[in-house]
Amino acid sequence: MAAETTAPPPPSLPPPATAAAPRHPRLSGFEQLDARVKELTSSQAELLERIQKLKQEVQNWRSNVETQVKTCQNELQDLNRGLNSEVEQLKSEMKEIRSAIQEEKGNIPTPITTSEMSNDNTEQAMQTQDQALKVDTDASMEEQTEAQA
Repeated sequence: MAAETTAPPPPSLPPPATAAAPRHPRLSGFEQLDARVKELTSSQAELLERIQKLKQEVQNWRSNVETQVKTCQNELQDLNRGLNSEVEQLKSEMKEIRSAIQEEKGNIPTPITTSEMSNDNTEQAMQTQDQALKVDTDASMEEQTEAQA
């Protein structure tokens, strides 16, 4: 019977410190929650940092684009001014050329009229010659036809 008294208690019985056992699962649950909160907080901080970097990149990009647009606008304005001055210069040159042509027309109206008249007379003479040749050709064809018959 002495062997019976030295035997350890059955395993189904709870340990004598029953009050400490419920605290431990609670603490481990809180520790898990605390670890998860720390993880989420660091993740949130990383996301905020990435967002700030992206914002900065967008601001830099926007600033660069605005600078390029202003540069292009200034270049276009300069080109436009240059073109406008060239157009004005060409207009004034055209006016000078027109006035010079008008002067030339005013100085030589008679020879132009004379040459126009001589051109008209030449054309009439050529038309008359063409008609005469046509009549001659028609007459010679009729003669050949009569001779063959």
